[in-house]
This record gives sequence, C-alpha cells and structure tokens, in this order.
Amino acid sequence: MPENATTNKSNHVTLILRELSDDEKMKYITEMREKALHDEATTINTAKERGRKAREAEIAEKLHESGMTEEQINSILKS
Repeated sequence: MPENATTNKSNHVTLILRELSDDEKMKYITEMREKALHDEATTINTAKERGRKAREAEIAEKLHESGMTEEQINSILKS
C-alpha cells in the first residue's frame, strides 16, 4: 500500500476517533445539563412545598387561637 494511502487511512481513523470522542463529550455535557435542570426543578418544588406547609401551620395556629377545634381546622385545610 502506498504511503499516501496509509496516511489518508490513518487520518480518516483519527477523524472518526475525534468525532466519537466529541460525541461522548457532548453526551456527557447533555446529561449533566439535564441533571442540573432536574435538580433545579426539584429544589424549586421542595421550596414551594415547604412554603405551603409553613403557611398552613401559620393558618392552623391562628384558627386554633380563634377557638376552632383541630377537627374543624383539618377540615378547612383539606378543602
């Protein structure tokens, strides 16, 4: 095989390996971005839920102070 053909084949293999490597890097970057977005959404949803629970506790305390029973308060909060 002539030297030029070997060089061309070697260059072709090198390009393929680089493309595969780039694909793996891109796949990794994409997966990390997806994970970051998922983590951010989870953090936001957790904060919202904690806020709702804190607000419910505040409302329950005020209703209790106004003389309502726990049963009445739970009925209100569940609706």
